[in-house]
Amino acid sequence: MGIPGRVAGAGNNSVARYVLKVTFSQALSAPPNLKAWDDFNANSTNHAVFTGTTGNGNIPMISAVATTDAAPANADWKPAAPTAGGATINRLKGDEYYVVLSNAAPAAGESVMFNLCWEIPSDCPVPTTDDPDILKAVFVVEVTYSGAPPVLTWWFNDLDAGGSESGQVWTQITPGASGNQLKPADAGCSSSYIVLHKPPSGVADNPELWVV
Repeated sequence: MGIPGRVAGAGNNSVARYVLKVTFSQALSAPPNLKAWDDFNANSTNHAVFTGTTGNGNIPMISAVATTDAAPANADWKPAAPTAGGATINRLKGDEYYVVLSNAAPAAGESVMFNLCWEIPSDCPVPTTDDPDILKAVFVVEVTYSGAPPVLTWWFNDLDAGGSESGQVWTQITPGASGNQLKPADAGCSSSYIVLHKPPSGVADNPELWVV
């Protein structure tokens, strides 16, 4: 169906492998890393989505799992705590905690794949006019290469276009400040009403993920 659209298999409690992917026009010289930052300057992680709250133990709310080489071993793949540096499953917070997206450096035309989860605590702050970006994050795929810089193309497995784990339908995502956004959402949202409620107690993971 295109954008806005739901991402097939997204979130925790999923063993989906084909969720989000990034393709490289040129070969890399090392496995790429997935990192998340406050903004496109990629030099701070002060938003609440990175600092967490008392309700989730003051750890980052966003988790990611690399699925390039295999699907998650368990449906409940979200890590209970972050791992310093890089790991194939991790919470995301700048250079402090990130995900290594593959075991080997991708060749030209190859892709890496991953899944994302937002953990929302009951005491999660709500964006306001004074602080609209408190829960925003910018995702960055960090690459190492020699020669011509690679062009990165982002994709999602488009559920509304018939995409599934067994039969993927990849729709391209436009990156950058003026591009598309990923929005975690409640189950049953529509393209005209995408919302995510915080739980009355404890923490809850996003049931759906939209690209808008």
